[in-house]
Amino acid sequence: MKRIATLLTALLLMLIVSTALAQEATDEPAPPADTAALEAQATEISNSLADAQRAAEDARVYADDARDEASRQLEISNTLLGMFQNVTQTIFAIFGIAGPVLAIAAGYLGFNRLNAAQKELTEAKERFEREIQEKQDQLTKVRQELEASSARQRQETANANLAVSLLTLGERQYRSQDFQGALNTYNRALELDPYNLITHYRAGYVYVQSGNLEKAEYHLNAALRIENDFAPALAALGYVYRRMGEKMQPGIDRDQIQNMAEEHLLKALKISDKLVDDDNESWWGSLGGLYRRRGQIDQAIAAYERASKITPKSSYAFSNLALLYLHKQNKEEMLKTYVRVEQLAFGEVQADVDNYWAYADLLTAQLALGKTEEAKPVLESVLEIAPKDSPYVFESLLDTLRRLETALGEADSAHIAPFIASIEERIAMQQPTNKGE
Repeated sequence: MKRIATLLTALLLMLIVSTALAQEATDEPAPPADTAALEAQATEISNSLADAQRAAEDARVYADDARDEASRQLEISNTLLGMFQNVTQTIFAIFGIAGPVLAIAAGYLGFNRLNAAQKELTEAKERFEREIQEKQDQLTKVRQELEASSARQRQETANANLAVSLLTLGERQYRSQDFQGALNTYNRALELDPYNLITHYRAGYVYVQSGNLEKAEYHLNAALRIENDFAPALAALGYVYRRMGEKMQPGIDRDQIQNMAEEHLLKALKISDKLVDDDNESWWGSLGGLYRRRGQIDQAIAAYERASKITPKSSYAFSNLALLYLHKQNKEEMLKTYVRVEQLAFGEVQADVDNYWAYADLLTAQLALGKTEEAKPVLESVLEIAPKDSPYVFESLLDTLRRLETALGEADSAHIAPFIASIEERIAMQQPTNKGE
């Protein structure tokens, strides 16, 4: 039985070897393989062939032995022979069908591999084309963004240039006392260039003169957000807080706002000791006005004296110093200073006939010196050229004249009352207009 099994094994091995040889001999294209794999396959086939040869030799020996023992085991031999014939027929049948089938299978396998390779190549090409398209799309997007950015920059540059030209126009309007016209111009400039430091500062300054302290505060803070140590905006904001404090009742809130005013003015003057406002007056004068309202007379005098040194040809600082000297019971120094105020203010109105503040100082000086008749035409000029958009001009002048009246005493100030009455009448006439605004 062992020999029968060995014979069957040999026949099966021969079938495998023949199949492999038939596969190698086929004309169909073999799938690509690397050298190492082919060498391994050849070695395997060689080993299988050697095993088949040995099995065949064993089968031949067995056949010889079987013939010698045929007489004894005829029935077994006949049975085995029938089995052998059946197996042989089956093998040849299998061999005859398996060869072409295996060849077809090998071809199919090779075709599938080729098809897979072509598919991978196609997919790689498609991926490459997609990547190229994506890069092109990105490049197009970047180009479009650059073009849009360049267009925006050109437009912003054009707007900034136009805004700068509007600054000049706004300044001329302010000089001609057209406050509302100047504000309209500055607001238009801010529409074109909303982050312009100078435009915010100038708009804030004009809003102060127009009495709109809230908008003044907004624009001056906007300027300081752009440049936090811009001295003109710091000083102007300090003046805004001083004005706000003047409208408040005595108490902690007023003290706090006055402290803020002092802080901003001192910070600005520390940055620029000779800083002047848009009316060419020293900001030391605004600080002096704050100290006077606090009752800090010595500090107020010191501030106005510094202002007088910075703008020695302006009557503004000297006019305030004169009244402060009277607070110190120094009437002689007061009168002496008012003589100088008259001289300076007269020169200013000759140089600029629309200089309201110079006319106001000239009027005060002449009344302080008892020149009533000379003061009458000056009052007419004051009432005529006073800025229509500013509620402060008359308030400030009234405050000065009332202080002068008090300082001179009832006996020496009777001539001042009619002038005060005329100014109060003009204020009453303007009140409906101011309320309408």
